[in-house]
Amino acid sequence: MAGFRRLYVGICFYVLCITLVSDGSQSVGNVEQQEITWGKPNTDTARFDDNNPLNVTAMVGQQAILPCTVINLDKKDVSWIRQRDLHILTVNIFTYTTDDRFKVYHPEDSDDWHLEINPVTFRDAGVYECQVSTSPKIFLPIQLSVDVQQARISGPREVFIQNSSTIKLTCVVNTHSENVGAVSWYRDNAELDYDSPRGGVSIEIEKTPVRTTSKLFLTRAGKNDSGNYSCVPQFADSASVLVHVVNGEESAAVYKASSSCVTCNPESY
Repeated sequence: MAGFRRLYVGICFYVLCITLVSDGSQSVGNVEQQEITWGKPNTDTARFDDNNPLNVTAMVGQQAILPCTVINLDKKDVSWIRQRDLHILTVNIFTYTTDDRFKVYHPEDSDDWHLEINPVTFRDAGVYECQVSTSPKIFLPIQLSVDVQQARISGPREVFIQNSSTIKLTCVVNTHSENVGAVSWYRDNAELDYDSPRGGVSIEIEKTPVRTTSKLFLTRAGKNDSGNYSCVPQFADSASVLVHVVNGEESAAVYKASSSCVTCNPESY
C-alpha cells in the first residue's frame, strides 16, 4: 500500500509539472505573435497600466529600465522572464540570476515593478515579460533594443597641418542620451588635457539632448605633434584621425598629391 501511495504521488507530481511547463510556454513566444493580457479594467483584479510603454531603447554601457506598472496587485506575485531562454530573472523584489546587473525597481507602496539592467550590453537585446500570478495569469512583453553610440571626428581621416599653426579637431557623438560619459583625447597613447606637459592644449565641450561635441585645440603645432589622434567617449565607440605637421613647402607638395590635404594657417584660428 505504501508503494502504491508513493507511485500515485509521483504520478500526480509529474502531471502537475507538465501542466506548469505547458502553461508557462504559452506565455513566452515571439513578441509579434504574442497577445498582451492587460487584465480587466474597472475591476478590483490586477491589471497593467494602459500607458505602460512596450518598446525601450538603451545604449551600450548605460542603464536600461523596462517599465511594468501593475494596478490592484494585492498579494499577487510579479515576475520578470527573459524570453530567449525562459530564464526567471526576478520574483517580486528578489533576483533569481547570478548576473548582478539585473534588479527590480519597486519603491515601497508603489505600483511600479520596473526591471533595471545596468550596464546594458548588445546581448541583452530582446523581449522580456512582466508576469502577474493571477488566474489566469496576465503578462506584458517589453521589447528592448540596444544601440551603440559612435564618435565621429569631422573632416578627412588624414589631415596635414602647417608647422606653427593650430591643430583643431572636432568630435561629435550623436546619441539618444545626454550622457556619453567623459570624452577624452589622445595622441597615440598619451592623453591630452589642460595639464599635458606639452602645454597649449584646450578642450571645449558642448552637450545637447541629441549630440555631444568635443573640440580639441593645440597651439603652435610642431613636428612632435604629428600622430594618431583619438576621441574616446566613455560610453561610445571611439574615432581617430591621423595628423601630419609639415613645413610650408612640404604641405604644398602633399596638397598636390592628396585631395584630402587640409592646411591650417595660424590666422584662421
